[in-house]
Amino acid sequence: MNGTLTSRQLHEQLQDAEAKRNGLVQSLLDEIDQLKGDLDNMESERAREKAAAVMFYENWQTSKAEMMTLQRTMDRNAFVLILIDGDCMNFLDVHMKKLESGGEEAAELLRASIRKYLKDEVTDLQADVEPIVWVFANMRGLGKTLVDAKILESSEDLGRFVCGFNKKFTSFDFIDAGNGKECSDAKLKKNFELFIQNVHCKHIIFGGSPDNGYARLLNSYTGDASRNLISMLEGPPFATELVPIVEKLRQCSFPKVFRDTKIPPRRVSFSTTPPRSKSPALASYASTAATTKIDSLAPVMSPKADVQAEGVIPLNSRGQRVDLPIKVTQTAFQLIKSHKWCKNHYLLGCCAYKDNGCPYLHKPALNEARLNALRVFARQMPCDDGLKCDDADCYYGHQCRSDPCKFHPCNFPPEMHNVDTKVANCLK
Repeated sequence: MNGTLTSRQLHEQLQDAEAKRNGLVQSLLDEIDQLKGDLDNMESERAREKAAAVMFYENWQTSKAEMMTLQRTMDRNAFVLILIDGDCMNFLDVHMKKLESGGEEAAELLRASIRKYLKDEVTDLQADVEPIVWVFANMRGLGKTLVDAKILESSEDLGRFVCGFNKKFTSFDFIDAGNGKECSDAKLKKNFELFIQNVHCKHIIFGGSPDNGYARLLNSYTGDASRNLISMLEGPPFATELVPIVEKLRQCSFPKVFRDTKIPPRRVSFSTTPPRSKSPALASYASTAATTKIDSLAPVMSPKADVQAEGVIPLNSRGQRVDLPIKVTQTAFQLIKSHKWCKNHYLLGCCAYKDNGCPYLHKPALNEARLNALRVFARQMPCDDGLKCDDADCYYGHQCRSDPCKFHPCNFPPEMHNVDTKVANCLK
């Protein structure tokens, strides 16, 4: 019949509808199974994360306890290191003259000054942090300087001062660095580099204010967090190359302990001509004057006999240091140039790094001709103190030996050119 579905057609439509319904139900059941699986996975992951969180928390608590224990241990062993170059940072004359009791007095005042500075200026430290003081000096050279300056009567008196200083506190040491210009410098630099990285060392007070030689070492610590760990101690005014460096660091001074000027070197004048003989009429006057005046004057020196003596520094008429000429052979000089010899070892008899990885040669022994060649070679580098250098052991150059200068550029600054090399005075 038209417009009317037959029973077969109706059955087929019902079958199609049933199939679609079954498909929909199956799809929903599959989705439910997928969601149930995802939920089970999430529950498992959540359980793992919870277990991990519990484990991490327990580990954190354990680590925190260990860190607190470690911090307490570090704080118990914390210290502040005070490094002093005793060759250029000198104790006040009033302490030195009292010898052993003066050494104790200087140590007492130094300890009090350090504690006050740390309390007032370095406030992040514990109040009871232990100061460790190491003073390095060339004892033989320093003793001679103090005697020449009339501060001490004999070199042995320095030992008595040091004895008092050392015994006052167990953490205070005045140490003989060896005989040589660079020995104290080398020890200060090495200990600074070691302890600036030491977790127990909370601060370093560095005392070497008049020495340009420390500029390169300290300059590398002005741009990072380490600069907060450093204080520059001023005695004599800071050397020229140190001035821009100390402006970036903490600064302090202990005027009750250290001199604010360098010990003046002994100046001795001499004449190149012998004194004229006295007339008989003046003989009695001369003999009388000898007992009252001459003893207090510096001795007349012969340039040939005395200018080259050990510990004597030749000067020109302007008081500028003069490097006396040294004769060398071309063979010896070429040998010296072809190897890296340790100048401290051969020229000063002291190398602070000899047993600690010095990269330069200490063997074989050099004869006098080769030592002279090494001295000439060393003079090719200018001294930091230039024409004012008063260190008799200094082996660097104090004026350009080429006149006119043929080096462009030259290692020597302008003021160390065209220097009068005629000897007129000397320092002893």
